[in-house]
Amino acid sequence: MESKWSLNQLKAEYKKLGIKFDEIHTKIKDLCLKTLMSVEPSIATAMRITKFKGQAFEIYGFDVLLDSNLKPWLLEVNVAPSLSSSSPYDKQVKSMLLSDVLHLVGFHIFDRKKIDEEKK
Repeated sequence: MESKWSLNQLKAEYKKLGIKFDEIHTKIKDLCLKTLMSVEPSIATAMRITKFKGQAFEIYGFDVLLDSNLKPWLLEVNVAPSLSSSSPYDKQVKSMLLSDVLHLVGFHIFDRKKIDEEKK
């Protein structure tokens, strides 16, 4: 079995085990938001001193552990998470992450294969 699952695979496993995915996911999101709120002054200060105001972004990697009571615990936050891939599935997930991030910051992603086909 792969060490990484899609969100749908995780939801299916939780359902099989009788675990309410939405409740746990909400708790994890709350943990991540509170973590970001706790360092907001540092992030704001870093943004004020950059010469690219309003044109910078960061990707954070949150490592969260669920205990036996399904309570989420923050293990660490990676300020430079690895974007290298260890498997085809990992490459797909990280490619979609980068696509989503670039879309959020205003880049319009295009399908190179589609454009090449249209040129023919």
